[in-house]
Amino acid sequence: MAEPPACIDGWSAGYVDLTGQALRDHQGPTELPVSLALNDTAMGTLLATPDVLEPLALGHAFSEGWIQHRSQVTDIRLSRLRHGLAVRLEVPPSVVRQAEPHRRVETSVSSCGACGANEEAQLFSGLKRLGPQPALAASVIESAVARLASMRCPGLHVAVGVSEQGDLLSCGHDIGRHNALDRVIGHSLDSGIWPAAIVISSRCSVELVQKTVHAGIATLVTLAVPSRLALEVARACDLNLVCANRGHQLELLSGQLP
Repeated sequence: MAEPPACIDGWSAGYVDLTGQALRDHQGPTELPVSLALNDTAMGTLLATPDVLEPLALGHAFSEGWIQHRSQVTDIRLSRLRHGLAVRLEVPPSVVRQAEPHRRVETSVSSCGACGANEEAQLFSGLKRLGPQPALAASVIESAVARLASMRCPGLHVAVGVSEQGDLLSCGHDIGRHNALDRVIGHSLDSGIWPAAIVISSRCSVELVQKTVHAGIATLVTLAVPSRLALEVARACDLNLVCANRGHQLELLSGQLP
């Protein structure tokens, strides 16, 4: 039997041995529990990148149906917890009552932003027919995909919102793809300027379609083939769903050609 290769400069059997590396020297992304509350009512906890949390909290509250308008949030307060962070949205008491059915009462370690819902109906809350709208020109989408690639960060998803002309309107980075999308929605709520399309560096599952439709954005572009359920919902809602599968030719799977 051949002798195993000797370890040379940290290499052994095809591996770089970093098992002894201190955590402080690890270059991966940061991930912490982020607990969201409306006033004193805990609404749910996300595993998220703990940077610039205000847009994330706003976007998540809107896309989950907790709030209907930016004006309902009078203040946003951040605080530290033992193991993570807390974001408190100050809202009128009536908003808390209306949001109560949307509370995420179960803990989930899944990366799916829809996990932990009380009922199946919650997974499809906010869905509506957008009305047929032509997709953006292929050249605009291709330019947006190229810009997305230039904004990638190791270990993080990125979502960008672009205008009909392809101008960059907003950007969100997060370890969770649904959180990155919520960040773009939160920026839009704050600025009042909504993108014509969102491009996101991930596969397309149904909660991304749900969030995009709830925000009234006509076009969603992802870098991987969507799930069958995501495509079914996109077609039912008139969403332009585009697959830019790792730089290959654009595929319009739902919606109208430009």
